[in-house]
Amino acid sequence: MNLLLVAYFYPPCRDTGAHRPTAMAKWLRRLGHRVTVLTTSAYGAGDGAAEEGVVRTPDLQRLRTRLHGHDRVDALFDSDTSSGRPHILSRVIVPEPLVAAWAPFARSRALRLNRRERFDCVITSSPPESVHAVGRALRHRGVPWVVDLRDAWTFESLRPPFPSALQRRLDERLERRWLRSADAVVCVSGPVAHDLRQRLGIEPQLVPNGWDPDLIEPDEAGGDAAGILDPDRVSLVYTGRFGSYGRDPAPLVRALGELGRTDGETASHLELVVAGPLTAAEAELMRTDVSPARIVVPGSLTREGAIALQRAADALLLLASPRRTQLLNFKLFEYLATGRPILALAAGTEAGRVVQEMGGDAVPADDVAAIVEALHRVVAGELRPPNATAREAYSYPAVAERMAEVAEGAVASARTRRSPYP
Repeated sequence: MNLLLVAYFYPPCRDTGAHRPTAMAKWLRRLGHRVTVLTTSAYGAGDGAAEEGVVRTPDLQRLRTRLHGHDRVDALFDSDTSSGRPHILSRVIVPEPLVAAWAPFARSRALRLNRRERFDCVITSSPPESVHAVGRALRHRGVPWVVDLRDAWTFESLRPPFPSALQRRLDERLERRWLRSADAVVCVSGPVAHDLRQRLGIEPQLVPNGWDPDLIEPDEAGGDAAGILDPDRVSLVYTGRFGSYGRDPAPLVRALGELGRTDGETASHLELVVAGPLTAAEAELMRTDVSPARIVVPGSLTREGAIALQRAADALLLLASPRRTQLLNFKLFEYLATGRPILALAAGTEAGRVVQEMGGDAVPADDVAAIVEALHRVVAGELRPPNATAREAYSYPAVAERMAEVAEGAVASARTRRSPYP
């Protein structure tokens, strides 16, 4: 198939939203499909072969960055700090600001590309939700369209709430009209699929995130872990943003303190290592005295450095808010690639379910007593690594095959349409 993959987040952007489109494009190509990626120019361009098959469009965000003396938008992970505050226009423009800043340019370029080479199918990956305006425009020209929802639109939305009822109704209307007009809708987690069935009458396909077998091997990842981990302690490692999307590390820190007060011997053998950008409040929290355990904050690392740190860890920490049952974030699958044991403070969420499916440990993120017991198991070495057979189903070769099947189904469905218009 000749596929157009439309995704706002794409390398050299280092945000986690770029990982699924990047891996999907690579593995779909390895399956023999031709893939053109349509993305923004806001993050700059890749080098050499990385730009083959990539088309970048103008983006008004670059004007804003140039006013501040920069040439491109920096990813969140390029800094050791994060304000955690959404842009003011995210509470004004429906569904989000990129519908004005980028989507018109992407739509225009997609239509020109399609006139030149006629795509068999277009896949639009959100967030941002405005990316689906491109798919809808192409479907009006008869191109089969697959919506790829990395995060849900209005269900447990990660966007800040709109202040007016009119905005909320418009947002819900766009979701209903756009998703119902697609030939296929893909979700990465079961709760999102269930919501769409119940609320919109859509029968979505489940294509989860995955881990990439091409991730850097330990001996190639560099020595970033050296000097961070204490060889005399059991290292529980977390990489990336910590308290975003409702994730609250405070119960974990309280549990570390409680472990120190009730079992100093066990606590003295444990360290929590948090590598990633922190808000001011999170940075203050990480300075809490939990001795004889300790908290280490090395700051943001390169992706290669983060992978090296993960592979050197005794166990990896996953945190998911019980209010965000849908979240099945990339971090989990990056962790799976390492084969290290995983402690998931994520019971009751899709992420917790997958960890338990792999034979890992999942406890509630807000239950201090349960977290203390889990920390005992970490120090005792009782956490098991992910089941090798089970984790293969979440590798990107398998995930890309599933996406290709969905695209082929969308093409077959489109052939039965009497009209290209919804």
